[in-house]
Amino acid sequence: MPVQLTTALRVVGTSLFALAVLGGILAAYVTGYQFIHTEKHYLSFGLYGAILGLHLLIQSLFAFLEHRRMRRVSQPLKLPSPPRSSVALCIAAYQEDPDYLRKCLRSAQRIAFPGLKVVMVVDGNRQEDTYMLDIFHEVLGGSEQAGCFVWSSNFHEAGPGETEASLQAGMARVQQVVRASTFSCIMQKWGGKREVMYTAFKALGDSVDYIQVCDSDTVLDPACTIEMLRVLEEDPQVGGVGGDVQPPGKCMAVEDDQVQAAQGTAIEARSIHHCKVSIEQ
Repeated sequence: MPVQLTTALRVVGTSLFALAVLGGILAAYVTGYQFIHTEKHYLSFGLYGAILGLHLLIQSLFAFLEHRRMRRVSQPLKLPSPPRSSVALCIAAYQEDPDYLRKCLRSAQRIAFPGLKVVMVVDGNRQEDTYMLDIFHEVLGGSEQAGCFVWSSNFHEAGPGETEASLQAGMARVQQVVRASTFSCIMQKWGGKREVMYTAFKALGDSVDYIQVCDSDTVLDPACTIEMLRVLEEDPQVGGVGGDVQPPGKCMAVEDDQVQAAQGTAIEARSIHHCKVSIEQ
């Protein structure tokens, strides 16, 4: 049966059921018919109460059936074998709290997805912005696959003393660092968040299949990339997926068991491939 027809039948059926319940409740209220009651009507159970009770019972039944169906169709967390798609995580940073930034980068490091590329773009290249580059080196810079570049310009505005030739050279350098590094950090001339995201998207180009984005005060669940990628690849009509954003007090730090599970999943993925809800503040 076509999806449109099924949806239409559900809408019609739900509407008719709602009208039937409303009509029954009105009729029971108007007639005031009672099945049982005490001598002075202190307590009574009539048609009105029976309809309301039946309505509550039917709602509970439907909720139970839907819950059972969702549990039955839910799939265990798994990686595609071999992975059909590549993903880059882009982190937009602007004068971020150092503690939040460290937590963000550490959570990105724990994401259980093989070959995940992490690109952090800092909106600002002044001396007071360099602490974010230092934190990047502290958390992710210990690997040979890490790279960084301090750019005096951005893609839409040249920095002081920039010539057309040096501007083009800077653009090429940004692209080279981002594409050649598993973990990369670009510091550029201030231009706002749109400019930061443009730099990440422009530098990545078509080198990856999907781009995941977050702010620098985000703590990411180890399974976030796998879960979102799974939704995208299971349904061709889905073009974008958003995470489950929760307040910082609930999930500000990644628990030890989550970290161990993420590490185990990552090790398993690497062995298979020989090396898919944000929690924003």
